[in-house]
Amino acid sequence: MVAQLGYEWEETGAVGQLRLHESDRPAFGGRDTVRVALQESAVDAGTESIDLKSGLGSWLLDRLKESGLAVHVRPREQPMAVQDISSRLFSAYRVENGRAHLGGCQLTDFPFLRLSFAAEEEGQPCVRHLFVAYDGTSVSDGQAQDLGLIDVEPIAKSPPRIEENALNALVASGRRIAAKNSSSRDPSASTVEPLLITLVWVKQAVGQLHFTVGDATAALPFSGWAKLIEAQPFVAKGSGASCYHLAATDDGRIDAYDEIATCDLSGRRVLRQELVTCSVTGKHVLEEFTESCPVSGKPALTEQFAPCATCRQRVSKSVLTRDTCTACQKMSKIKKDDPRLVWILGEHGGLDRWKRWQLSETQSVYIAQADRFMKRLLVVVDKETLAIRYLATSSRMSSTWTPIESALQAEYLS
Repeated sequence: MVAQLGYEWEETGAVGQLRLHESDRPAFGGRDTVRVALQESAVDAGTESIDLKSGLGSWLLDRLKESGLAVHVRPREQPMAVQDISSRLFSAYRVENGRAHLGGCQLTDFPFLRLSFAAEEEGQPCVRHLFVAYDGTSVSDGQAQDLGLIDVEPIAKSPPRIEENALNALVASGRRIAAKNSSSRDPSASTVEPLLITLVWVKQAVGQLHFTVGDATAALPFSGWAKLIEAQPFVAKGSGASCYHLAATDDGRIDAYDEIATCDLSGRRVLRQELVTCSVTGKHVLEEFTESCPVSGKPALTEQFAPCATCRQRVSKSVLTRDTCTACQKMSKIKKDDPRLVWILGEHGGLDRWKRWQLSETQSVYIAQADRFMKRLLVVVDKETLAIRYLATSSRMSSTWTPIESALQAEYLS
């Protein structure tokens, strides 16, 4: 209030000194300085009370009303510069082999209105404040506390400008809110004029953080009230993970540090989700170095595949026992009306002469085995086309299969 009226003010302990303009001195017996007791213990014959109902308090309020000014203040703990915002944000992030820097930030002042009303609390005079946001809406006590609207300091020089129409609109909104609050507590109550109109200028920050690793850059926008703004987690485009610890893949994608891993075969740093686990060696590798085992359905390094001695499929070594895959070892007896066998016999009618069928399947083929007299027959059939992949015979007393040449297969299939 004192700063807004252009008076000089000094504080020493519990006493303040107000230096008066020459035109104001007659009101104080010609004194050029008024000593003001800031605490009850400092009240004596040579000091004035700062209470609003005291002579000094009333005089100051009258001077403000005469000037038609609104007091301009700001939250005491509000960040005032971009550096205050950036230093708070940067400390929350860690960038492996890189850095975080500001990609731009703008601080904008928004006016919050504070209307001060004389009131009583437990029989003692006091001041109650009503706060109105820049858009004319009521501000809750909690929000006022969070934004620092309670603990403020004067803006002595060059306060932000507000158009008279905008200020009047804010004041009108405040009066309506005050009237509504008064009538809700006491329907017969009349609207009381505010003792003081104060504009609290609250800064809003809008900008971007940039995270850079080598030539790669990722941006994280931020916005909010400067006093409340906090570092938000970076949400990676690749993995979708939220984090404060960042790193980059070898191909320049910035992501969460915990979501980046090294391929055990190539040494390339990639997203963890791009690696698969070899079912034979347990190594974490890029999918391009693996195949899917038709028996287990699990990936394995290409070099960890070998042919099954029975069905001749290339399978991962994890499903081989004594050179025979799990599918060939665990064949089940089936009847001729089994749909899978019906399809096979329907395509290759000559196989219907064989009896006592057993069958298993992998992701890509049916493996069927039958016998007739003293011979056994092994048929490997493509699931999708029902084409014969492999055909072999064996005696019932032998574990060794002999492939049937293509030219002779028609004798068995037709």
